[in-house]
Amino acid sequence: HKELLNIPKDKFIIGSFQKDGNGWGKGLTPKLIKGPDIFLKSLEIIEKYIPNLFVLLTGPARGYVKDGLNRMGIEYKHFDFIKFDQIPKLYNCLNLYLICSRDEGGPYSLLESMACGVPIISTKVGMAHDLIENEVNGFVVDVEDYKKIAEYSRFLNDSNQIRDKIIKNGLNT
Repeated sequence: HKELLNIPKDKFIIGSFQKDGNGWGKGLTPKLIKGPDIFLKSLEIIEKYIPNLFVLLTGPARGYVKDGLNRMGIEYKHFDFIKFDQIPKLYNCLNLYLICSRDEGGPYSLLESMACGVPIISTKVGMAHDLIENEVNGFVVDVEDYKKIAEYSRFLNDSNQIRDKIIKNGLNT
C-alpha cells in the first residue's frame, strides 16, 4: 500500500485520522477536545527516539498539526478527503496509531486500528479505557500525558516481541 500512496517504506509511520482543527477551513486553531497539542507534544519527544519518524494524516482542518510538524521538521503526508474504502489501506501503512483526545465518544479509530493490526496508544477517553488492557492489546494513558505516549511509542519501536503481542491481542479484541 505504501507504494500506491507514495508513502516512504523505510519510516516509522504514526497515524492520526481525525478532524482536530476548528471550523472547516484550514483548521489553524486547535480543537482542543481532540488533543492536537498533545499529539504534537508527544511527537516532539518521539522524534528524538525514532529519527525515521513519518506522520500520516487524514481529515479536514489539520492546519494546526501540519504547522506544528513543519516547525519540528517532521515529515508527513496529509490526505484531506479520502474515500471510506481507502481508509484500511492507510491503516495498513502504519506502525502506530495515536489517540490524544481529551474527550471522545468512540473513537472509531480505536477499533479500526485493532482490526487492521495496528498498535494503538490512547488517552483514557471513550471506549479506550474499557477495551484496552494496558500493555496487552494496546496502551492507555491519562489524558494529557504526552510523556507516557512518547514512552510507549519508544517501547513499541524498540521491541518487536511486545509489538507482535499487542498486534495479535488487538486483532483478537
